[in-house]
Amino acid sequence: MIRRILYYIFIEDYVAKIVCFVIGCGLWFYVEVARVTQTSLNIPVEYIKKPANLYLKQGQARFVKITVRGRDEFLKFSTTGIKAEVNLANARGGDANYPLIFDARQLPERVEVASKPDTLTVGLEAGASKVVPVKVVTSGNPDAAFKLQKAGANPQQIEIDGPEAVVSSLQALDTEAVDIEGASKTITRKINLRIPDQVSTDKVRSVNVRIDFVPKTYSEEQQFDQISVRVQNLDAALNAALSDQTVQVQVQGESAAVKKLKPSDIYIYVNAEDTRYNSRTGSILPYANESGVPVKGRILNGSRKVQILSITPDRVNIRFSVKPEYAKKDP
Repeated sequence: MIRRILYYIFIEDYVAKIVCFVIGCGLWFYVEVARVTQTSLNIPVEYIKKPANLYLKQGQARFVKITVRGRDEFLKFSTTGIKAEVNLANARGGDANYPLIFDARQLPERVEVASKPDTLTVGLEAGASKVVPVKVVTSGNPDAAFKLQKAGANPQQIEIDGPEAVVSSLQALDTEAVDIEGASKTITRKINLRIPDQVSTDKVRSVNVRIDFVPKTYSEEQQFDQISVRVQNLDAALNAALSDQTVQVQVQGESAAVKKLKPSDIYIYVNAEDTRYNSRTGSILPYANESGVPVKGRILNGSRKVQILSITPDRVNIRFSVKPEYAKKDP
């Protein structure tokens, strides 16, 4: 009985059975192997666990190419959310190769990684910080009868942190453009800053701006250099040393009045009324050194026809010291 069954399976009509077997193998090969293809994906790179005192150099790879394989119908999938990682936990400054981590579980079933880079070259540099002015950017033109007088921001300066090369190249932080098309009255609003990649502003993302306009009758402008800065309301017991003893002043006004203006007609000053000498303790209060003190000014003659547009620098540092005759002497 068993012999007849085996004969029927393997011997009887064996040619037809071999042909069927070959056809079946061919179909299986076509379905499982021949239809398997490869495709390349550009996936984003995320740099993780970077030391706080190091920053990525400019031009670092944002994407990496990997090759995946699978049957055609399985390769049609969204790459949203798929990423590779570079762990920088033990990184140091300079250029070095770091392992590229890719979790294949991000791929759909029946799709596998065919090839990927094992490492990625990453450049890191030390950080730096500095204080830069805020530059108000405008777009459009004011009313035909007016012209822009000045544009200022509050705060006027912001401390930035970031890669040393980026920070050193930044001379100012621009705002988003403020539309002044057809304007004739003062514009005040809150505007976002244009902050470059990798630059931190300690959560300051926007500033308050004020843009003033004047009639075009104020058509003449003139610049005065080396205008002395005076100290008002200085305590009689103190001396004051300024980081900048002279400034540059830009004025605007009616043509005849501006042409008559002399440097002696421009009064530039800082106010020291909040700093006092305590003779009992021998201390200067609140501080012996004041940073970022506003520089102010006014026109002494022809002030109704001429006004100050800008003072550069508009802030100075003051170092106070006690006059010898007032200094507290040890008993």
